[in-house]
Amino acid sequence: MNSHRREKLTHVLYACCLAVAIVAAGSAPAAEDSPPKLSRPNIVILFVDDMGYSDVGCFGGEIETPNLDRLAAGGLRLTQFYNTSRCCPSRACLLTGLYPHQAGIGMMVYRDHGEGYRGNLNDRCVTFGEVLGTAGYQTMLVGKWHAGHEPRSRPEVRGFDRFTGIYPHIDSYWKVLRACDVYRDRKLLIPAAEDAVNPYHPQEEFYTTDFFTDVALDYIDQASRDKSKPMLLHVCYNVPHFPLEAPDALIDKYRGRYMAGWDKLREEKLERMNRMGIVGPEQKLPRVKGFVNEKIPGFTQVGVETDYLPKWDSLDEADRRELDFRRAIYAAQIDRFDFNVGRIVEHLKKREILDNTLILFFSDNGCSGEMDHFGSNWGKYTSANYREWRKKGGWSISQGQCWASYSNTPLRKYKKFVHEGGIASPMIAHWPAGIKRPGRICNQHPYHLVDVMPTLCEVAGAEYPATYDGREITPPAGISMVPLFTDTEAENQRRSLYWQHENHAAIRRGNWKLVTADDRKGAWDLYNLANDRSETADVALEHPEIAQGLKRLWLLWAHQIHVLPYPEDREPAKPVPWPPRAWGE
Repeated sequence: MNSHRREKLTHVLYACCLAVAIVAAGSAPAAEDSPPKLSRPNIVILFVDDMGYSDVGCFGGEIETPNLDRLAAGGLRLTQFYNTSRCCPSRACLLTGLYPHQAGIGMMVYRDHGEGYRGNLNDRCVTFGEVLGTAGYQTMLVGKWHAGHEPRSRPEVRGFDRFTGIYPHIDSYWKVLRACDVYRDRKLLIPAAEDAVNPYHPQEEFYTTDFFTDVALDYIDQASRDKSKPMLLHVCYNVPHFPLEAPDALIDKYRGRYMAGWDKLREEKLERMNRMGIVGPEQKLPRVKGFVNEKIPGFTQVGVETDYLPKWDSLDEADRRELDFRRAIYAAQIDRFDFNVGRIVEHLKKREILDNTLILFFSDNGCSGEMDHFGSNWGKYTSANYREWRKKGGWSISQGQCWASYSNTPLRKYKKFVHEGGIASPMIAHWPAGIKRPGRICNQHPYHLVDVMPTLCEVAGAEYPATYDGREITPPAGISMVPLFTDTEAENQRRSLYWQHENHAAIRRGNWKLVTADDRKGAWDLYNLANDRSETADVALEHPEIAQGLKRLWLLWAHQIHVLPYPEDREPAKPVPWPPRAWGE
């Protein structure tokens, strides 16, 4: 028996042993009747960047999102849906149905750290564009790619018939940054410019959220002309990633709403989430230790996350108003996104294809706590000099850890971490022709970005390939969510889900989650998410056999797919060429 098969068998056997230690809820009943077969749906995937777990209205948020709320009411909400905690790895994971290290992007795309961390999609994976394209779908992608900017790793050669967007990061809403030009089907469409022009509405102020939606509507029109082929449309927005930039009227709409402060607002949001059924009544807010009369800037290093947040009442009136202003911009960005979701839904309805269109919505990671408690350039860029930095872009301002903790209520930590606040996403699925009992809130079992590929393959009637273009392809890591749509999901689904990013690692099996302790290198904490989704009570000492079993499973997984938990264990980083080369060079 070769080493790979032996390791895989060991992994399976260990999982079986661990399952005995973890109390099962019962056995899964066999489905007696298969759901009726539907014609292949159109597919629209709405992917956002850095959105918090409870930012949108249908997940308990205060931001006005009527269009997302209507999709949720007519579809499903998944309250335990996971990403990978960071932009590039999540995109690789979503596109391929593999853990990001299996696809070659275990970190960001600007450095090559060796196997598992190359910074480009490797040759052992396929994208859902490639798989569904082979099955006869028209495949289109709009917006932020960020899954490898080298020509060999771009969407045009990874299965997408049409692409309009930006290969690397965006970091601006009002303009196109240097080296982040907008391309369309391999050709430059909008060069980097301070005064970028939206070709669909040249008379209006360029704004990425609106422009990406304009392209999406155009692609829907184009795809609708060929009724013999369904479409796959993947729309990747940069909202609500910093810098905070939004239309002035929307900012004004939200100003003043946050003067009550994050302490009170988090408690009110948790109450709403309890009433809605997003979290159970036993869930509490994570323990947050506050300072009294401490000026936060300079107290911690920039970019360092802590569980210490200032008490709102300890801040002076001027700081409170500036914090309210920053949060108002963040809220305005999401409000504008929701408006554009409505544009897409209305266009699908206009084309008479909404009923048989599967719409999926989720975020690439939890809300960002970058940079510091109050956000970047605190005290430098303010409401008083707003006109001077309104379109600065880059890393002008962010909302920081305090408001991010509110966005991720009631979960702990933020983007980059693999605690729940970094990896849990709001998830909505809408498909009138294919979802039974719409309006459900599904909170029994966890799902992950790796599950999107098997789901798309099943609804599209596509076969995930063992080989593609002469290359051997890694088997998918996830499971189909279609039984959830058709209300035939087994009640006792048991499997392990894994995470690793930077120095952070985690594994979840059932309701047990083992996660690296943020303050002790090499230490792990164990949480029972059934009653402690906010990860406040480490129970590793009470259940050592479960903690050790989960750690062993994680180590086996990590060994198999070239995961290295600590940067010093990886190969010396080699730069991936940047700025990105023009197509064909």
